[in-house]
Amino acid sequence: MQMPNNVNDCIHCNKCVKKCDFLTKYNMDLHEFSKRDDLAYNCFLCNDCKIVCPKDIDGSKISLALRNSWKDKNYIEKKYKALLFEKKNYIFKNYKHSNTKSILFPGCNFSSFYPNAAKKIADIFRKEYNIGIAFDCCGKPIAELEIKDYEENIIKEIEKSMELSKVEEIITLCPNCYYFLKPRISIKIVTIYEKIFELGIKISNVDFPEEINLFLPCPDKESKFIKESILKLIPQYKDNIKEINDINCCGLGGCAIVNERDIAKGFIEKLKSKNLNNLYVYCATCAGNFNRNKINNVRHLLLDFLNIKENISDKTSLLNRAKFKFY
Repeated sequence: MQMPNNVNDCIHCNKCVKKCDFLTKYNMDLHEFSKRDDLAYNCFLCNDCKIVCPKDIDGSKISLALRNSWKDKNYIEKKYKALLFEKKNYIFKNYKHSNTKSILFPGCNFSSFYPNAAKKIADIFRKEYNIGIAFDCCGKPIAELEIKDYEENIIKEIEKSMELSKVEEIITLCPNCYYFLKPRISIKIVTIYEKIFELGIKISNVDFPEEINLFLPCPDKESKFIKESILKLIPQYKDNIKEINDINCCGLGGCAIVNERDIAKGFIEKLKSKNLNNLYVYCATCAGNFNRNKINNVRHLLLDFLNIKENISDKTSLLNRAKFKFY
């Protein structure tokens, strides 16, 4: 990732600073951030700064550019050793059930936090629509470290596995997987919500409250494409949805929590302070982190749509995804 060309267009209006807890902590705007290579790995890559910037400067790209130019990559490899061990060549990958034209791609964290739901969804789509499933990491957590050799190899291996299975369409359950894979591989990528709409699966027996508090995942904040795909399934609830748009991230974005635990904790505390009667998500990573931090009223929209009941399994998340290697 190269430094964005428009960084010097900054007019120092401080809209980004007011929107971002990370920029606020260090009292810097995006132009100043572009000079702080010491803070390369402290940004949550949430995109909130770009959304409010009148010059369309992208703080996520600034962070990734700073990471790309980081000279001591050995230090990064040591610091993120556990992440790299698991995901640079995903140790739990499983393509045994991917021999169909369309396949489900749950990603790492849906199968971590909702293992029973992952099995039920796989069963429904296999039996009723001849759609298989593949368990793999999309590569985004590694890409965010800006170690290019690993990222390129992950993408190459995913494409190779898909080609061997003659897969023509990948159906993502995770918004991070969707936005990361779509511009990087040649195979058609769609969201699970688009597929539900295409297949005409009826959303019934969903008991939504009058006010639906919806936490948007970072990659969908700007275009809101996945949110709009969800609303196509429940148009009658469009006016019920209240977006939570004053919290930058669930706390797990950008691998930044390693360096900014206080900011990540602040996101959680701010959400807790709202005392919401309900909290809806469509990202399993958000759901898992909220539940882990004792926000226990989290509901994943996909489970509600398919009438699947499962409590979040955050305490056994690693074991849960490991088991899918043998599914």
